[in-house]
Amino acid sequence: MSVIASARVLPAALGALAITLAVFVFIQSLIEGSQRENIELAVYEEVTILRDLPEPEDDTEPEDSPEDAPVEPELEPLQVAAPAVAEVTQELQMPVLDLAVGDLAINAVGDTWAAPAAQGAASFGSGGQDARGFVEVVPYNTRKPNVPEVAWENKISGWVLVAFTVTPEGATRNVRILDARPRGVFEEKVIAAVEDWRYTLSFKGKQRSNLVLTQRVEVHWKDYPQNLPNVD
Repeated sequence: MSVIASARVLPAALGALAITLAVFVFIQSLIEGSQRENIELAVYEEVTILRDLPEPEDDTEPEDSPEDAPVEPELEPLQVAAPAVAEVTQELQMPVLDLAVGDLAINAVGDTWAAPAAQGAASFGSGGQDARGFVEVVPYNTRKPNVPEVAWENKISGWVLVAFTVTPEGATRNVRILDARPRGVFEEKVIAAVEDWRYTLSFKGKQRSNLVLTQRVEVHWKDYPQNLPNVD
């Protein structure tokens, strides 16, 4: 019985040993294969060599040097004589007012008019003389023109130049505006005042006739409170 038992154990032991050796060899081969894979060097199939690219050629045309530039011909400057300007002497002439009536010419004395504030009249004389006689003109009833309300409110002063006819009896007629500063403010009041003026005329060696006088009448806005009531 022991011989039969040992005969069965021996093949089993040999089989187990063979299997162990086979497993050992297989594991050893796997280890060696993995080591060879780690040691393998990478092999590149395509190698590209980079070279320095040549610099691009400058296609711009070289500029012409100043020496090669064409020389422009120099033009001689034209000399033009300035036209001679004739000196013009302009004389300012004030227009002369024709104040003559018939063969008699009268000029008013002075170029302004101002009546005393209290009396509202002025005392001044004027006269004219021609080849055949002399006329004395004396105002005896002259009043200051009323100041317009718009001039009082805006504090405007000015003057009006008038021409008017004086009859031999001393009454004024045909009052005309020659100039005014400012215009459109005092003319109406001045005409109303001049129409009320009265004169005394003395004809010496001359036939009685109408006279034409001129007068510059100044108006001040401060005189507004002195306006004559119920006149204009």
